[in-house]
Amino acid sequence: MKIGIQTWGSDGDILPFIALAQGLQAAGHQVSIAYTSVDNKDYSAYAGAGGFHAFKAYDHFDAGMNDAMAGIVETKDPLKQFTLVMQTYFDPAVEAMYQASQKLCAENDVLIGHMMNHTLLTTAEQSGKPRIVVALAPLAIRTSEIPLFGPNLGPLLNRLTWWLGDYIGKKKLFTKAEAIRRRAGLAPLQSMQQQLYISKELTLIAASPTLTARRKDWGGHIQVCGELRFDKDKQPLLMPAGLEEFIAAGTPPVYLGFGSLAPYQSAQTDQLMCAAVALAGCRAIIQSESNEASPPNVFRCKSAPHAQVFPHCAAVVHHGGAGTTHTSLRAGCPSIVVEHAFDQQFWGQELHRLGVAGPLLHRNSLNAEQLAAAITATLASAKMKTRAQELAARMQGEDGVRTAIRLIEEKFGN
Repeated sequence: MKIGIQTWGSDGDILPFIALAQGLQAAGHQVSIAYTSVDNKDYSAYAGAGGFHAFKAYDHFDAGMNDAMAGIVETKDPLKQFTLVMQTYFDPAVEAMYQASQKLCAENDVLIGHMMNHTLLTTAEQSGKPRIVVALAPLAIRTSEIPLFGPNLGPLLNRLTWWLGDYIGKKKLFTKAEAIRRRAGLAPLQSMQQQLYISKELTLIAASPTLTARRKDWGGHIQVCGELRFDKDKQPLLMPAGLEEFIAAGTPPVYLGFGSLAPYQSAQTDQLMCAAVALAGCRAIIQSESNEASPPNVFRCKSAPHAQVFPHCAAVVHHGGAGTTHTSLRAGCPSIVVEHAFDQQFWGQELHRLGVAGPLLHRNSLNAEQLAAAITATLASAKMKTRAQELAARMQGEDGVRTAIRLIEEKFGN
C-alpha cells in the first residue's frame, strides 16, 4: 500500500509516527510522512535511516518556547492551555498543513493522522480515502467509564462531561477547521470527539496496555496497539561524550529532564535540579543547556537517548510526557513526575496508581526541597523499584509498531 502519514507537535508527537513509518516501510509499504514541528526541528535523518519519504509541512514558528509555555504552565485550566497551544502552534501552520494533507491524499491509498490534525480529516472526506487516527493517550476517547473532567459520578453524568467538553472545544478551539471545511464544501463537524479524535474505520491508541486499559464501551474500531517506538539499534542518537564513563564510575544516577519542555525557564530549572540533587546527596544526569562546571556527582547534557540511558538509572525525574513515561517504566525505573500541562497529569497519576511513582508534583509550585524529598523517598523505596521491574518485564513482550501494522493490514490489506 501507499500510505501517507501526517503529524504535528513536539518530539513526543512526531517520533511515534516516524517509528510507525519506519515499521510500515520495512513491512513492504510505500510511506510518506508530513510533519510540523513546533520546535522547528528537522527529522530527515530518521527518514534516511528508515527508507521512507519525509517532508516538513511548516517550520516557521516565531514564538519562543518560554513565551508560550509561561502562559500554558501558569494556568491550570485545560481549555486555556489548549487555546494557547492552538493559537501559537497550530493556527499559524494550518494552511501549510492543509496543502500537505492534500498532497498526501493525492499520492496515497490510506491516510494516517495525529488525532488533532483536522486538515487530514477534511482531505480524506473530500477524496473518500480511508483515514486512520492515532491517539498518543486515551484522554480524548469518549467513554462512560470515566468523566472527561471532575469526579467519577457514574455513566450518565460522565457522558454529560464528555458532551460539554465536545461542545466547548468545537466552539473555542477549531474555528479554523470549520473555515477550511466550508471552503472545501463540507458540512460542519457535529462532534470533535466522534469525527476528529477517532476514525470509525480504525483508531489506534499508541499506549502500552500495561499502562492503559481498553474501555469496555469502545467499539471494535478503537484498539490499544501499544507504544510506537524505535528499536535501540535503529535510533540515530548518540550518547553525549563522557556519559558512559560517568555512568560506569559510580552508583546508578538519577536522571532529571523535562524533554521538549526543557527550554521553559531553563536556567531556573537547572539551578533547581542541581540544588535538589545536592540536598538528596545522589549522583545525577541533568538535561541542561548550562555551560557551568558540574560537581563530580553531576553530569550535564543537552539531551541523551532515554532508551539507552534509563536502564542504568536508579530513578527518573521527568515531566510526564507519554514517551518518557513509557521509556522510564520499560527500563524498570521508578519515576518522580513534575507535570507542566496537557496529558502529563494523567500519566503521572497512572504511574502513581501503578505504584511506581510518588504523588504528582507541579512545575509552577516546585522547589528544590520538595524535589529533593521526592528523590530521597523514591530511592529509599524497595517496593517501588520491585514494582517497576515487574511492570518492565510485562512490557518487554509488547511491540506497538508490529501490532499497529497488523491491525492496519487486517483492515486494509497488504
